[in-house]
Amino acid sequence: MASVISSFSRAGLNVVDRKQFRQERVCPLVIAYWNNLLPVLLLCPLIAVSPVLGGWFSDLLSFEIFLLSLLIQFVAYGFSFAFKKLRVIDIAILTKSADITVPLMLVIAGVYSVTLSFFLLLPLILLIFILSSGIENLKKSYQSSIFLVSMLTAQGVYAYFAEFNAAFDREFWSLLSIAFSVLVWRLIFSILFLLGEQRISNVVIFPRQYLSFMGFYLRGFLAAVTQVSFVFAITSNNLWIVWPILNATGILGAIFAYLFLRERLGLIDFFFILLASLITGIAVIFLNYQRY
Repeated sequence: MASVISSFSRAGLNVVDRKQFRQERVCPLVIAYWNNLLPVLLLCPLIAVSPVLGGWFSDLLSFEIFLLSLLIQFVAYGFSFAFKKLRVIDIAILTKSADITVPLMLVIAGVYSVTLSFFLLLPLILLIFILSSGIENLKKSYQSSIFLVSMLTAQGVYAYFAEFNAAFDREFWSLLSIAFSVLVWRLIFSILFLLGEQRISNVVIFPRQYLSFMGFYLRGFLAAVTQVSFVFAITSNNLWIVWPILNATGILGAIFAYLFLRERLGLIDFFFILLASLITGIAVIFLNYQRY
């Protein structure tokens, strides 16, 4: 159930983000700060009355979590710039390429050994993305697309070497402590990046020209639900069932974008996303993301 909730809430987040960032004059740095603020405030009461309160500060001071949070925030910036030009389904297809680029970097680092023909899947995924988004949109978004895939790749490689999979053996409250620490660091980073480029007034004055209060609270609620439900999902004993459900987020997001944003969605789009998912699914099974 947690994986289903996580997939639906993450798909909802994609739709809300697409609606926010496709505005012509929107500033991603301003929106990122306000988007990071509410989830922290919403989870604070839970943290205050839970066993997490006694030990989360040590997680907050962890250098590994600090770096992971920084990479996650850069990934979020990548999504925000990509959403300005690309549909939800286009980004869902694009991000599938990280399932190939992460093991590619690990091969270069010498921790994997696979045939080079395996990496022919990467240009195939990128071709599907180009066919889905169209040449004109590609010209407008290639910089944000490259940045997004690069950050996703860096995040995946870092998580591999930092052995964050070992943290999944921790009990739920300890995992929630990690999740909350990541949220806090993301808020700190978004404040610093915002103050580096914008006026300090943007930290205290709600940007009504970009955000509605309803969208702000909806987005914050979805972010908090996604964070907590994802923690429950990854601690499940049936990960072979959980991961396919979590990977359905892209398709769900495309359907939600069609229903609520009236984004174009045809049978060929479903074909593209299913084909990309099948290719990367085979790749993940083949590699099994284990050390060589």
